Amino acid sequence: MFYSFLFILLALALLAKGGDLFVDSSLDIGRLLNVPRFVIGGTLVSMATTMPELVVSTLASSAGDTGIALGNAVGSSICNVGLIVGTVALLTPIRVDRLDFLRRVIWMVLAAVLVVIFTADRTLTQTPALALLVGGFFYLAWDFFGIRRQQTASCTEDPGDFDGFFRAVLRFGLGLILIVSGSWVLVDNGQELAIALGVPSAIIGLSLVAIGTSLPELVTGISSARKGVPDLSLGNIIGANTLNLFIVVGAAGMVSPLRLDYFTQSYSYSWLGIFFVAVIGLAVRTGRVHRRSGLFLLVLFGIYVGGLVVVPMIASAL
Repeated sequence: MFYSFLFILLALALLAKGGDLFVDSSLDIGRLLNVPRFVIGGTLVSMATTMPELVVSTLASSAGDTGIALGNAVGSSICNVGLIVGTVALLTPIRVDRLDFLRRVIWMVLAAVLVVIFTADRTLTQTPALALLVGGFFYLAWDFFGIRRQQTASCTEDPGDFDGFFRAVLRFGLGLILIVSGSWVLVDNGQELAIALGVPSAIIGLSLVAIGTSLPELVTGISSARKGVPDLSLGNIIGANTLNLFIVVGAAGMVSPLRLDYFTQSYSYSWLGIFFVAVIGLAVRTGRVHRRSGLFLLVLFGIYVGGLVVVPMIASAL
């Protein structure tokens, strides 16, 4: 157990350094390509920070542990909004481009609605899982062409600055390696501790694994706030949630049919809807996610985590 704690500390150090590299390189890539930070956060950064969820969920599905596979994807989406947006907003208010935000949020909500519909009978078979993957690819294609439209002929940097772009890509890749490696170490060691305590796999997926695989987004968000670019983090969260629900759930369902219990379906889906409504309402109402809004999201997340412990205990006692 002592070594597990040491490995967890090492993982946090890897994640912290990877998050710094991620933010710096993403800003450089966005500047060199003349792409807004929110768009870069919703595409490049979100695809990379979603890699831990994708790897963990697909491996869990192949091992037959559908509780972790689906709980990780849904729990990470909840964690992204409650813990990460809440933390970043508490550090510094987030300005929101309402039109661009709403365009991206539509995809996120669509992905959530499809997951809920496809698993209404508490099973996700390969055909609807394939439909989710197709939806994810449509989202990525829409994102790609959106970036192309937002690029202009006049760039803020010399178009021939290939060396600067190459260095930014290298730093982005290094940040990705550190983040994925740190996530693996953290999830593996944290999961061992949780299993030793006899916690069901669905609860592990919704809590420990979800928080562990969301740490890249958390570190990236804190780094973005510290560097004065919190809109990068919000774009990352919207994009990461969309990819979680489309690509991660779809890929896990293609590997093996997913089956979820009544508690996972009713509890996690209800909270997913609550957090999505909360962040959309807070962002669109004023065009900012203020510190008070961040505190509100963090309190909601605390209630959600507490419920993961209390509700099953009450249910088992009845």
